[in-house]
Amino acid sequence: MKIKFIISILICGLLMSSCKEEKIIKEKKNFSVIIEGIFEKNDKIQVFYLIAGDVWKDDNSVSMPVYASKEMQKIVVEFPEKVVPENIRVDLGFNPTQSNVTIKNISVKYKAKIINGDFEKYTKYFYPNEFVTWDPNYFGYKLNVINDKYDPFLMGNDELAIQLVKITE
Repeated sequence: MKIKFIISILICGLLMSSCKEEKIIKEKKNFSVIIEGIFEKNDKIQVFYLIAGDVWKDDNSVSMPVYASKEMQKIVVEFPEKVVPENIRVDLGFNPTQSNVTIKNISVKYKAKIINGDFEKYTKYFYPNEFVTWDPNYFGYKLNVINDKYDPFLMGNDELAIQLVKITE
């Protein structure tokens, strides 16, 4: 009888102590860019962030490898903490044999707020440079080599800059 009583006290004690355990979820306080697309060849994406009083430069960028796939893949690029971008540029790769890419989404997230670019809404916030053209046959972007140069990217526009200010408020 004493053993049953002691065991039941121990079980109750364990249950009470486990109920007091709290999980603390730390909210991320850095910007991230979510890119969903199809890249049929191995490559690297580089996302630049423009900060106040600076220019576009490699020091203000984050690179991520992209592995060849005919399936849609999600690439999440995390900016360093305390970086508050005024604008964003997404370089679509360095592999000149990557002739086409399909982009479904480019969204920007900060804390619980998001600039939603899913289902091609990103075209409202980004425009392609001369190395990127729309290919209606492929129904995606064609990446071009021009004068032996290859630098395809999507540049954030004024609307993106406005939205970046709004999500930090």
